[in-house]
Amino acid sequence: MFVALAVIGIVVLVVALLFDDVLDGLLPDLDVLGSELLSGPVIGAFLGATGIAGWMLQAGVGAPGPVALGGGLASGGVLGWGTGRAVRALMHSPTDATPRSSDLVGRSARVVTGVQAGGIGEVLVSLGGQPVKLTATAGRDLPVGAEVTVVALESATKVVVEASEEFWS
Repeated sequence: MFVALAVIGIVVLVVALLFDDVLDGLLPDLDVLGSELLSGPVIGAFLGATGIAGWMLQAGVGAPGPVALGGGLASGGVLGWGTGRAVRALMHSPTDATPRSSDLVGRSARVVTGVQAGGIGEVLVSLGGQPVKLTATAGRDLPVGAEVTVVALESATKVVVEASEEFWS
């Protein structure tokens, strides 16, 4: 009985982790007291831990059925609670805002393809921690390696830049 319970719990846990978005729309909301107490991962962890601990107590130690069941339920409760806390922490963890093109204005960049006055070139700027190469225009000639500041957006991939004062001093 305990082995079957463990297998069912592990299957529920794996299905819940892999298909939670699909199951979310099919199953009723089981949010109890503002926690993820009855979520798929919690139920799967509870059943799996109950089955494994009960089986270990009964087959490994020779505990009688009721003692093995009690120990399994206690273990399942602890692991289910821990899983609920982990799920809650992951679901409610803060994230950075999604980078937008408008975030480029005011950022420093470096010219990677020379910009001629009134013409176009390319600059490398950091957006969301990643280097992004953009087409750039400027009011004056800017050589490769020049430090510039993005002053305006013409499109999502084209910016207007000005030379940084430090570069020309």
